[in-house]
Amino acid sequence: MTSPIIQENLKRDFVGYGMRPPKVIWPNDSKIAVQLVVNFEEGAENSVEKGDKMPEQLGDFPPIDLPVRDLGLESVFEYGSRVGIWRMFDLFDSLEVKTTFFACGEALECNPQAAREIVRRGHEVCSHGYRWYEHFRWTEEQSRQDIRKAVESIKRTTGERPVGWYCREPGVQVRKLLVEEGGFIYDSDAYNDEIPYYVRVGGKNHLVVPYTSDCNDFHYWTGKFNTSESFFQYLKDSFDVLYAECTRKNPRMMSIGTHVRISSKPGRIGAIERFIRYAKGFEGVWFARRDEIARWWLKNYPPPE
Repeated sequence: MTSPIIQENLKRDFVGYGMRPPKVIWPNDSKIAVQLVVNFEEGAENSVEKGDKMPEQLGDFPPIDLPVRDLGLESVFEYGSRVGIWRMFDLFDSLEVKTTFFACGEALECNPQAAREIVRRGHEVCSHGYRWYEHFRWTEEQSRQDIRKAVESIKRTTGERPVGWYCREPGVQVRKLLVEEGGFIYDSDAYNDEIPYYVRVGGKNHLVVPYTSDCNDFHYWTGKFNTSESFFQYLKDSFDVLYAECTRKNPRMMSIGTHVRISSKPGRIGAIERFIRYAKGFEGVWFARRDEIARWWLKNYPPPE
């Protein structure tokens, strides 16, 4: 069965699959693919110490408006790499769930022990760029260099090259450069659908595995989620709707975004644990890595010739 090309690269598409979504069969006849992402950015954020004009502006504290080191926020990032990632590893191990790490090359370099453990424990490393940068501010050549540098760095620290890509904010040139690089089978720089789809880039078909902006723990920062209970409830509500739709329409995919320095905190990690246990209580739930979803789609739902 082939999957139609529903979008040309960078052309806005308000229709998508529309009334005729593909008939999707997940592995083992699963009804829903649940995909957990762990963003690992610690050590790759903006830092005056590393020559950036300003310190990181996103975090637990109000941003410093001077070009000086923000030692408080720096230590929050360090917590994620020193403590948080190990708590999340242990949780996923105990519940036998494999995830995808959106990992910056420099973050992995800052903690090579954790970098190796991601792969050893069976998780995927998806390239989050070399540093936590906004590609829309860059020239095409700057983005090209960052993509190459990230691939080389991740291969060196983990022993595996990334086959997926997700950056902080893409520029119009990024997807073209991913196809040009030749080693990526998908990217996740989109929030416009709930199942994968193809785009035409440089005369080639390229797979997009959409990500999520709502089922994402960064909303602890925006105030949408004030406690682990509120985050869990939102994940549960999202899952319940998608699972119910699976029974009368087509199988679904649910993406969940977490960050090492956010969801690993003792008062927050319970939301992830409760959700995994809740979803595992249903029949036909496939907890998958993002590359597993991409490979399944490429094999079973290729684009038309």
